[in-house]
Amino acid sequence: MEIFWRLLFGHMLADFTFQTNFINRWKRTSAVGLLVHCLMHPAFYIVLCWPYLGEYWVENIFFRLNGWTCVLIVFLVHWLEDWWRVYTIFKYNMPDNTVFFLWDQIIHYSVLFAVVPMAADSAASSGFFPEKWPVLGCLFVVVTHACTVLVYFLEKDIHGAEYPGFDEKHLAMAERLVLALCCLFPSPAGAVVLAAAWLGVMFFLRRNRLFDLTAFTFYMGACISAFSGVAARAILY
Repeated sequence: MEIFWRLLFGHMLADFTFQTNFINRWKRTSAVGLLVHCLMHPAFYIVLCWPYLGEYWVENIFFRLNGWTCVLIVFLVHWLEDWWRVYTIFKYNMPDNTVFFLWDQIIHYSVLFAVVPMAADSAASSGFFPEKWPVLGCLFVVVTHACTVLVYFLEKDIHGAEYPGFDEKHLAMAERLVLALCCLFPSPAGAVVLAAAWLGVMFFLRRNRLFDLTAFTFYMGACISAFSGVAARAILY
C-alpha cells in the first residue's frame, strides 16, 4: 500500500492544493490549460514514487506493467476524464454539481487503486498504513483545499453560493487546520481541551461577524477538520 498512498497524496496535491483558481479556469477554457493541469499529476507521482518506478506494479498471466507505464496510464485516464467532464459541462450543459465532482474523484481514485501492486503477502506484512507521512499528507489536503471545494459544491447546490473569495477561502482553511492540529496534542485530555477552546474561538468570530461564514460552511468545515484530526491522531500515535 506504500505506492497507493503516495499516488493518492500526489493526486490530491495536484487536484486540490496546486489547482489554483487560475489553473481551474484555464483548464476549462483551453486544451493547453487542461494538459498543464493533468501533467501536474505524473510530476507528483514521479517525485513521490521514485524508488518504486522501476518495479512491476501490475503482474498477471497476460502482461506486466512497471511503475513508469502505470503512471502514464493514470495520466492518460485522468486527462480523458477531465476532458470529458469539461466537454459535457459546456457542450451539453451538464450541471457542475456535487454529484459530478464526487463521481470525478471516484473515477480517479479507482484508477489509482487499479494500478498499484496488491500482493496478499505484501499487504499482510505492511498493513493498510505502512507509512504515516503520505496518509497524513492526504488528511492535510482534506482539511484545507479539498474541504473548501467540497463545501463549495454543497453550498452551491443547496443555496446557490458563489466560490469563496481569497480571504474567506484561506481564513477558513486556517481555522480548520488549527482545529485539526489541536487534535494532535500528545495528551488526549489536552487535545480535547484545545479543540474545544478553538471551536469556541471559531464560534465567537462567526457570531460577532468578525469572520463571515454561513452556518453550513462553518459546521461542515468544523466536522470535517475534527474528523480528519482524530484520524490523523490515530495514525500518528
